[in-house]
Amino acid sequence: MIPRRALVFTETALALSETFIAAHCRALQGYDYTLIALHSSGDNHADVPRHLIFPHGRPSAVSRLAFRLGLSRRIDDLIARIQPDIIHAHYLTNGAFLAPYAKRHGIPLVVTAHGHDATRVLRANSAYDQLYRLQRARLIRNAALILPVSNFLREQLLARGFPPTRTRTHYLGIPLTNDPPVDAGTNPPRIVFAGRLVAKKGINTVLEAFALVLRTNPDAELHIVGDGPLRPLVEARAIQTPRIIIHGAQSPERTQQIMASARLATLPSRPAQDGDVEGFGLVLIEAQALGVPVVTSKTGGTAEAVVNGETGFTVDPTSSAELAQAFLELIDNPARARSMGLTAHRFVRENFDIRRQSLALEQFYDKVIQTREAAA
Repeated sequence: MIPRRALVFTETALALSETFIAAHCRALQGYDYTLIALHSSGDNHADVPRHLIFPHGRPSAVSRLAFRLGLSRRIDDLIARIQPDIIHAHYLTNGAFLAPYAKRHGIPLVVTAHGHDATRVLRANSAYDQLYRLQRARLIRNAALILPVSNFLREQLLARGFPPTRTRTHYLGIPLTNDPPVDAGTNPPRIVFAGRLVAKKGINTVLEAFALVLRTNPDAELHIVGDGPLRPLVEARAIQTPRIIIHGAQSPERTQQIMASARLATLPSRPAQDGDVEGFGLVLIEAQALGVPVVTSKTGGTAEAVVNGETGFTVDPTSSAELAQAFLELIDNPARARSMGLTAHRFVRENFDIRRQSLALEQFYDKVIQTREAAA
């Protein structure tokens, strides 16, 4: 039996942080994939082949505009050559810009919504945002399926006019190994923050909470993995506090090693000034899969990535005192960290195995294709 073909699209491929797109491609079993992007954003995830529409650099402003208006001959020619059974775009913006091509070629379009693409306020002075606003109505009408990565995100989309029957929550999964969970209780009193260094991810509050932790437990460490515009703030704090270790951006493998050495991991995301809210927080799942409990926000999609009180804690992301209390609950109680880490490990294996999640995704594909064929 010849496998069906999926065209997977993201505008640039592949950023170091876009492990979820690489994992999506790797995990497909009943579908062959072709990963398409306009241009490169690095050689990350090199084992996942990708086809670049503009392989020699960023496209011109005219070429980008033509793509977003549904007028790119290169995209049309590529779709005609690949003849995919389904098109799957990551991010609502990409889905909106691909919608006219999918309709023109009679191919069902599936779109994954990740967070910022669904929640942030569109800027009145941004041509990109206003073009997306115009194209979004076409996406709402024509997309075969919209897949937000959390129930929280689904509610946000329904409030913005997306149809309930074609907007279905699909949690992302991660690759799991047969390695036993680490014993978080015997790990040093180490907190790991892994994420982009921006206000939305809560790094400011983490630094404030850690200062409170040191008053009680001067042996505690804070390891920070990631980069971003707030790095100067982090570096300034690290100069004042040697217990803060900055790793910068790291490969997924190295990030896993750092998290596996910790008593707990944290990502206390909060809404950004432009309304951007964390859609889920895959790093929380990755930490728990290792056997490391997590502390995260009780608002937004991150709350769905943890079982509060069992695999970690959810807190008010604006309260450094509440965050510090949760940190200390795990740092000062190794037995509880161990117990919660083991529960976290089981929680992820039961709910976020990418093989199971990929099969569910392919069942969505099958149903969408069957519906299209029945209507033809």
